[in-house]
Amino acid sequence: MKKKKWFTGLACALLTVCAAAVPVHGAGHVSALEAAGKAGSPITVKKYGEEEDSGYSFRLKKTEHTTCTWKDTSGISNPQQFHQKGETIERWGQIATSDAQKGKISCYLTNMGSYKGKNTNLRITFTDWPSYRADTGERYYPVLGVALSLVDDFYGLTFSDIWYEAKMEILDDQGRPLAVDMTYRADDLDFGQIFAVKKSDAVDGLAVPEDSRVYYIDRDGFYYFYADNIVSNEYEKDSVQVQYGNASSFTLRVGGGVAFPDSFTYTAFVSDKVKKDYERFQNHLIGESNVDVSTEAGAILGWIAGSAKGYGPFTSPVPVKSVDKTEVHGEDPFHYFIHFKVPECQPADYYQSLVLTDPIPEALTVDRVVVYDADNQEDVSQKFQIQVTKGTADQVKVSARDPSAAWLYGRSFEIRIGVHKRPEYVFGTSNVVSNKAGLSVDQKTPKETEQVRTSFYYQITTEAKNGSITPSNLKVPAGGSMQISYSPLPGYYLKSISVDQTEINKSQHESNYLFTKVNADHQIKVVYEKNPVLTITKEVTGKWDEFGTPVFLFQISGTDYNGVSRVYYEALEIPEQFQENGVYRKSFTMEIPAGVWNVREIPVSRYVMTGIKEVSNGTVEGSTVSLNTRDHDTAKATFCNELVNYRDFSHNDLVVNEFGKQVER
Repeated sequence: MKKKKWFTGLACALLTVCAAAVPVHGAGHVSALEAAGKAGSPITVKKYGEEEDSGYSFRLKKTEHTTCTWKDTSGISNPQQFHQKGETIERWGQIATSDAQKGKISCYLTNMGSYKGKNTNLRITFTDWPSYRADTGERYYPVLGVALSLVDDFYGLTFSDIWYEAKMEILDDQGRPLAVDMTYRADDLDFGQIFAVKKSDAVDGLAVPEDSRVYYIDRDGFYYFYADNIVSNEYEKDSVQVQYGNASSFTLRVGGGVAFPDSFTYTAFVSDKVKKDYERFQNHLIGESNVDVSTEAGAILGWIAGSAKGYGPFTSPVPVKSVDKTEVHGEDPFHYFIHFKVPECQPADYYQSLVLTDPIPEALTVDRVVVYDADNQEDVSQKFQIQVTKGTADQVKVSARDPSAAWLYGRSFEIRIGVHKRPEYVFGTSNVVSNKAGLSVDQKTPKETEQVRTSFYYQITTEAKNGSITPSNLKVPAGGSMQISYSPLPGYYLKSISVDQTEINKSQHESNYLFTKVNADHQIKVVYEKNPVLTITKEVTGKWDEFGTPVFLFQISGTDYNGVSRVYYEALEIPEQFQENGVYRKSFTMEIPAGVWNVREIPVSRYVMTGIKEVSNGTVEGSTVSLNTRDHDTAKATFCNELVNYRDFSHNDLVVNEFGKQVER
């Protein structure tokens, strides 16, 4: 709110004087509200008291430690400076006497608020003003100045009816440029005051209250605003709010009614009025030490105030949640990150409380919570109260221990929450967990993050010896299923299957194994062994007859390595000729599953078995040999026969192979 104590003495008397300066609305001057409704307008409309965008919430403001140093480096002799202080107002200023002082007069305000816990400063350089002359050709110059309210959190630029241009530079506590996203508010425009914003500055937005009576025009590279409510009685809503993005300096124009040709009765009043105004300056400003005594100066001295409260309280910081792993293997640890920036509030706007809560998904448990100053990666956990409530579902609560501490404001923070899956938790139909965090200030409704989703998987390690199998380390969604298929190389048989190092029944899983409801890593190993070789040799003694080919038949029976009973038959033909009383040998081999096999020759006519010899990895019992390929890769035996029956018939007629039980005819 603008303080106008110095108006009280001559308020009524000056109405007549000031009424002549009421602006005449010239072409191009429209209501700021009307302008805001046009397409492409830079102006937005806000409710008075609406929360500001916290991204632009830094504000320069007077503090109890603010100091002002006034300088004039132009070399002009006898600079007409003044310093006045009353019960509610303190101001510094100077009457310019030459254009040579442009850009040479400045003031340096220290402790104008704080940014990231450090004091900020403001340098104001008065860079330009227009040329005003009386009818006699006499040159007039503006009154330059700054004013501080001693009771409110306002500072301002003073002005007379002649406008001037001022460059505002935001500096850190070492005097270096400080780029900030900030809000500047021209507070309570009235009495034909002009406030102008340079378009080439980093202006991100202009706003006026929804029932403002401010007028607007775009001219000469500036956005101009003014109000003509000469009997305003402190109508605060005739205000303009400016947002600057990443700015360390900006330029303003301020002034009174005669400063704006075409919008005020400039030609009619400038010479006599300005001359009389300067007579008042000479009488009441120069040399006066008390602003309360020089109330007459209020006729031509007002101010544009930078407000510390803007249109309303700051919005709550908006938290953003992320995760370092969107896909997690089993119980591997991972982190949630919650980022938020506390706006650059001033002491009058500090929060009463700042609390972040994060309800952790039921599947997870919290390992550790750390708070970092995200700008310099410094652990600041000790400045926060961190509570982790353990239960069926853990909950994290992080709150500022002292929300009135200046160091908190203007900083970005990162809360790191280390978690892992609970070992006892079993995933069902979904392998995805999700949640969101909320940040609340002053017990308001929390600002919530977007949902953060994380999926979980397990891995199945596969191995096959002497065969192929589904590739290893495939990701299986937690709670899901996966079938593993396998097959042997040619000439190999399935020896064993082990799941998680435990051998399982091979007969039920000869070519595949199905994992279901997967909630842990698994291993499967399939072993194929080379089929063992049985070698059976037939040795025949006697003369070969040209009456056909003798055929010998063998039965191989027994139990394989799986305990399965099997019977095989194999025939051996001897078409080759051999001499009388000669010895002829011929062999055959069989690749059958490992086991213990009983081999016997089925009797035939004309040949008699004389014995079994050359046995390897077996034993002979009567006319049968038992060969062991369960424990050996090979086994063999030789069956010996002698031709004992010569008849004048072919073998095909007389050699009868006997199968099963004979029936007498």
